[in-house]
Amino acid sequence: PGQAVLPALTDSHLHLATAAIAAQELSLDDAPDREAIFAAIRSAHEQLAAEGDVGAWLLGHGWSLDRLGDWPTAQDLDRLAPGRPAALWSHDHHSRWVSTVALDRAGIGEGTPDPQGGMIRRDADGRPSGILHEHAAKLVSVAVPEPDRERLAAALSSYAGELARLGIVAVHDPGEMSDDPEIRRGPTLYRSLAEDGALALRVAASIRPEQLAPAIERGFRSGPTDAAPGFSSGSRPGGGVDRADPVATRLAERYRGGWLKLFADGSLGSRSAALLEPYEPGSGAPVGGPAGMLLAPPEWLRDRAQRAVRAGIAVQIHGIGDAAVRSALDILEQLPSPADGIHHRVEHAQLVHPADVARFGAAGIVASVQPVHLVADAPVARTAWGDRIRWSFPIHSLASGGALIAFGTDAPVESPDPWPGIAIAVTRASATWAAGESAIYASESIDLARAIRAACLDPALTAGEADRGRLVSGHRADLVVVPAEMLDDDAVAAGALDRARPLATLLDGEVVYRDARFDPGD
Repeated sequence: PGQAVLPALTDSHLHLATAAIAAQELSLDDAPDREAIFAAIRSAHEQLAAEGDVGAWLLGHGWSLDRLGDWPTAQDLDRLAPGRPAALWSHDHHSRWVSTVALDRAGIGEGTPDPQGGMIRRDADGRPSGILHEHAAKLVSVAVPEPDRERLAAALSSYAGELARLGIVAVHDPGEMSDDPEIRRGPTLYRSLAEDGALALRVAASIRPEQLAPAIERGFRSGPTDAAPGFSSGSRPGGGVDRADPVATRLAERYRGGWLKLFADGSLGSRSAALLEPYEPGSGAPVGGPAGMLLAPPEWLRDRAQRAVRAGIAVQIHGIGDAAVRSALDILEQLPSPADGIHHRVEHAQLVHPADVARFGAAGIVASVQPVHLVADAPVARTAWGDRIRWSFPIHSLASGGALIAFGTDAPVESPDPWPGIAIAVTRASATWAAGESAIYASESIDLARAIRAACLDPALTAGEADRGRLVSGHRADLVVVPAEMLDDDAVAAGALDRARPLATLLDGEVVYRDARFDPGD
């Protein structure tokens, strides 16, 4: 009584290994201003020093230009954490703030050129100032120590438990946020853990362009595990899975080959999202020019996408600004449809020109959106995009045009909690916004049933999983039990869904999370 059953949720955009490790590092997400951010960094440095880790890296994430008021510098970090290598991702993970020691260890100096699709912010004398934008952020990754497999496995196990507590049993991982050209993490790690029975959720793992050639050579394909027979570092000889073994088969189904993840542009927070028209005056100097930056020429993206499709790999393209979304659609529309019911997709689709909205549904291209980004980004978008905000997260229009809508959180950029994102897709408003800030074009809201579908069914269909995401006979028993009152329209409007917590979560009929309030009944 008082309980409702839904299909368990899939997060269609969650950087799994990155988020699992980030959960153990410094988070600045809740620091409201420059003073609080600086204090948290100083405290983290002092804690490392107290533990005797004099030369250990200080790693973390969560600062933003809007809360700091200006771009921070390496000298700022040097004062807060003297003598320490430090590398801190911005909230959107599109810029990295690094110390002088970190710059030196990575060999980044005055003569280091900007990489394609990236920018090293420099001082008046041309020296790196301590901010690495977009692909330039990867330059420091070579110096940052990699966590070993044991630490990663333990972090993933803990994180999977947190996801189950939130009602999530499946994840689409769009790839690592740092360089991993040898594919040490991502697909290799997840499949190995699945084979060993140590992956407590379903994962569809994507690759990045620098991984494309080795992935193809090793047999990576989109879809079920048996579509990629040689892509594994598991304990069995050759890394294969014995399909005659029902236990091995069940475990192998926890891993699927994902997509090739390409980037058309950057982000709103770092002012590197690519727009068709310039940013509004006074909204912060955009990276790359008045209208932001495309991170790669369309011809380069098209070439990689075509290579991937020829090898049986579907494609997802990151596009936040309307210019990037249009570029992504131009490329994806021309690709053959993937096999096994898998769909090509545009990631984020945060600003879509009205002329491009119908193209998603017409071409069968999935809109992979993270409505929770509205919470932090709406106040920035009001300033940076002006009246164009009408077409920010046009979820209702996309759905009306027949597009699949796959919800996610983009963790660790945001919390992995899916419920605030589902809620704001319905309300288009947030209690965190300043008094007087109205809903962001309520005409683009969707009803709760459509929002639940975007968190359950559409992500499964995106990955070609026709047996998940609905409460029908023959589908997998991936279920979440929730308090019935949180699904009431009045409760949603009052904010109950933002604070929702499942009572139980089941994966393949097995309880993987149980709240003390859960009543299984008879």
